[in-house]
Order: sequence, then C-alpha cells, then structure tokens
Amino acid sequence: MIAESQNKVGHRNVIETDLFKQASLPDDPKPGEMRLRRMKDEGSGAYRSVQRGVMVRAEGVFPGIRNPLSREARQEALEYLASASVLVRWVGASSVEAVS
Repeated sequence: MIAESQNKVGHRNVIETDLFKQASLPDDPKPGEMRLRRMKDEGSGAYRSVQRGVMVRAEGVFPGIRNPLSREARQEALEYLASASVLVRWVGASSVEAVS
C-alpha cells in the first residue's frame, strides 16, 4: 500500500500517515507536488469531506492497525484487514493531480 501510494504521487521519501496527509490535501498542488483525488473538485463540501476521509482512514490504519504491538484474534485481524483494504482501494481508484 505504501509503495503503490508513493509511486502514484512520486514521493519516495514520505511514508505512512504523512504520505496520505500530503497526498490528500484538498488544496491545489504546488510545483513538484502531486495529490490523490478520489473525486473531481466541483466546489462542493463533499469534495473536501472525501479528501479528509482518506487522511482520517490513513491516520487510523497506520498507527492503530499496523502497530506491531497489536496482535488480535483472527476475527479482529480480518476486520482490520478489511479496513486497510478500503484505503488500498481508494488509492487505486484515485486520480493524480499535478501542476504542469
């Protein structure tokens, strides 16, 4: 998930939560930056909400689920995997916005 996200936005030096915070900012990218976009910005509040959703999901997945100290029962592990899978799907379906 991290490598795919890094490749998609061209940032190999940023990882985990910071990567998603930078890549999901609703603001326009500056020169040399890229953003992941789950939907086109049509000036609605939904756009900002969707972009924030990616950041919030990443903030939960990396420190809470990927934490090496959290070893859970099989059912809980499957639920965590499903939660992380949503983030992977969002990254895969996102378009990349860059300044040309």
